[in-house]
Amino acid sequence: MFQVKSIVLTAALFGHASATTGCYSTYINGGSYSAGSQVSATKVTETTTTTACTVGDTGCDADGYERETTTTSETNNYECTEGAWCSQSAYTPIGIYSGSAWTKESAECVGTATPATASIPTAWTGGGCPKAYSGGTEYDADDVVSVAKTGYSMVYQCAAKPTNQFCGMAGYSPGTDQYWDQAWSELGSCTGTIAPTDSPSFNVLTDEGGCPSEYGTGDDYEEGDKVSKEGFVYQCKSWPQSQHCKQDGYEPGTSIGSGAQITEYWKDAWSVVGYCEGT
Repeated sequence: MFQVKSIVLTAALFGHASATTGCYSTYINGGSYSAGSQVSATKVTETTTTTACTVGDTGCDADGYERETTTTSETNNYECTEGAWCSQSAYTPIGIYSGSAWTKESAECVGTATPATASIPTAWTGGGCPKAYSGGTEYDADDVVSVAKTGYSMVYQCAAKPTNQFCGMAGYSPGTDQYWDQAWSELGSCTGTIAPTDSPSFNVLTDEGGCPSEYGTGDDYEEGDKVSKEGFVYQCKSWPQSQHCKQDGYEPGTSIGSGAQITEYWKDAWSVVGYCEGT
């Protein structure tokens, strides 16, 4: 008789480190996690032992071996180190890419534990919290938003043009999605809300005198060209925005959508410079 054992390199076979801490909340695949999030996860390992035997004996397989499978499990605490990846299914704490997003405590955990209170980052200079981020919204360059964390909110600023076009897209949610730092900058923490200004401010339009040519769909416009529409004068912006002045969807003063989903693409290509009358 001889015995052959499969080897599985897990702590379960060679002994665990002593459990010294309680377990944090269990990791949930698809949950929302950010840098500093603390979770626990359990890795289950199956070990199969094969022993030579006589075919026909109880438990002996047709190939002349008896197999016995042992299942072991180990639960450890993990802390998120890469907020952009920790919420993605490819970077679970017990997955093959775990080390790219999480750090693992060497000691196995038992029972429950309360995660340490995260320190609140330095407050941003704008006072209270700006409007909360909303995916799918079209954000202008330098727009600021807030994202709720535990005990505070974080403020982010949308990138300059043309990168700002990504700020509302899937995959760029500030502080969480994989590519967020390509479209947003972190400004600091906030609490409360921003107090409204005492009174609205208005832009004073210049009297341009006679009106330039009316805007024409399909006309070839270049940087600095002026057009009129409904008594207002618009000027084509400088390059690279000027390339949109002649494109469909950028007609001055128009909008697409309705309600909270209204977008005004023309503002990326044209500036209102005044009003006019006559020719």
